[in-house]
Amino acid sequence: MAIIFCKNISEKSILTLWKIEETISFYLEYLGINEKDLISLSNVSHPTKQLEWLASRTCAKHTMELFDLNYHGIGKDSFKNPYLINNHTAYISLTHTNEYAAVVISLDEEVGIDLERISDKLSRVAHKFLSTSELVHSENDLVKLCIYWCAKESLYKWYGKKNLSLKENIYIEPFEEKPSRLKGEIFIEGQLKTEHQLLVIYFDDYVLTVT
Repeated sequence: MAIIFCKNISEKSILTLWKIEETISFYLEYLGINEKDLISLSNVSHPTKQLEWLASRTCAKHTMELFDLNYHGIGKDSFKNPYLINNHTAYISLTHTNEYAAVVISLDEEVGIDLERISDKLSRVAHKFLSTSELVHSENDLVKLCIYWCAKESLYKWYGKKNLSLKENIYIEPFEEKPSRLKGEIFIEGQLKTEHQLLVIYFDDYVLTVT
């Protein structure tokens, strides 16, 4: 099993990072999914996307087992946020790329996670998700832009509702080079809604944030 790490980020929260190295058959067997049901369950037909979907569910199942809880699958609510089926005592957030899947599960509070490769595409779209002050602070540095993107996506997932602008409603306080912690805030109609601490993890050419 290609587990990179499992971390207790709080007394009742576990973060798991998984490198996608196995074949589809491995994940199907681990999850107990019949291959003919895979497309209907995952809603994707491309083999790479199927691997990402399966790896994220495998990551979730493994993390649930660390809590000694049964895994019954992941559903989507009316806002398309993931939730653990037949479990009303745990919260989940997940993210994946073609190389990695990551999940955070908490037994006592909402969570949000995001994972992104450091790349120049973030520079091209930075003006769409950063405020003027955040743009100035980023100095068009790709690592900083990736940190901003992941942090804002994590808070967006934590909030769990639509009509939230990464640029207008989510603010990340200025940070030093490659921070391990961030402070973020969510504003609704110009008023401070919530304040957050975010964990930042770096590996290969990726950034991962979780709140």
